[in-house]
Amino acid sequence: MNKESSVKDLRIDPKVKEVLKLLGAGVILTAAIIMPGSAILIKEYAKIKKEKDEKEWKKFNAWRLKQVIKRLQNQKDIEIAGGYVRITDKGKKKLLKFNLEEISLKEKRDGKWRIIIYDISNLKRLQRDIFRDTLKRLKFYRLQESVYLTPFICEDEIEYLRQTFQIGNEVQILKVSKLENEKAYKEYFGI
Repeated sequence: MNKESSVKDLRIDPKVKEVLKLLGAGVILTAAIIMPGSAILIKEYAKIKKEKDEKEWKKFNAWRLKQVIKRLQNQKDIEIAGGYVRITDKGKKKLLKFNLEEISLKEKRDGKWRIIIYDISNLKRLQRDIFRDTLKRLKFYRLQESVYLTPFICEDEIEYLRQTFQIGNEVQILKVSKLENEKAYKEYFGI
């Protein structure tokens, strides 16, 4: 077994999520990677970035990467133009959903309670359901139908959800220093 074939054996199969994340982060995927031998002209100032970005892609099995890219192109998640692959608006929405799966709350506190109140219309039912499910997954405590509680700092995460689902005006964060039955809530959160 020569050195080149052993390196190829160590390459991993790319997943749609990984490919979209790299594209979303601005890592350039040139046609030279998915179509070796094609001539691509790149300005001299971009040469260093190109070489760095190519290293990110070379960890993947080239044949599987081509399959994933083709599938993403057929689904209109990416476009290939001018020798480069670009993520589309549809692909960016898919990427946001992947990022949503990874969102988490750091158990950082400042002594205040955060109460999340939302009133999201039935026209945005899907956004409302995913927003609510995300609050539950993040272990917010449900006080009432559309009212959730946490002792942890969460403004950045809630703002990310607002932006992702375009529900900025329909979600409010109240920051309070005291709650009725506070002892029970502290027990729930283990504080």
